[in-house]
Amino acid sequence: MNSEFETLLSGQLFKKLYDKRCILITEKYGLHKVEIEILLFLKKGKLDTARDIVEARHYSKAHISHAIEHLMEQGYVVGQMDAQDRRCIHLKLTEEAEPVCQELIKLRRSLMKTVYKDVTEEEMLILKQVAKKVAHNINAELMNEI
Repeated sequence: MNSEFETLLSGQLFKKLYDKRCILITEKYGLHKVEIEILLFLKKGKLDTARDIVEARHYSKAHISHAIEHLMEQGYVVGQMDAQDRRCIHLKLTEEAEPVCQELIKLRRSLMKTVYKDVTEEEMLILKQVAKKVAHNINAELMNEI
């Protein structure tokens, strides 16, 4: 396999760039990277439980639980009990989280602009198609191992 493709699949270069860009926000707000990911996840608004975050982001339950506790202590997130299932807590962003989320969205847009610079729309479409197939293959193989 060629090294550029392996590097792309491992995500190490992207992770390094993302971490470098995130430092300003993590230091400014006293947050960890996983907490930033949770805020962005909740900002999308479709899924809103700790279980949803664990399944979508592949973090450990303990890691997510600890991060959510910290976000609650900071006043960025509140929990609301589900009407049908008291064990299920829906997470909601507070007004205090909005400035942080706006900075994160701006950071993400800037990052994507950098990453996809000089990539044509046609290449983007092909990249998305290939990435979807590769992700499917990886997920299928992981499911076979369980």
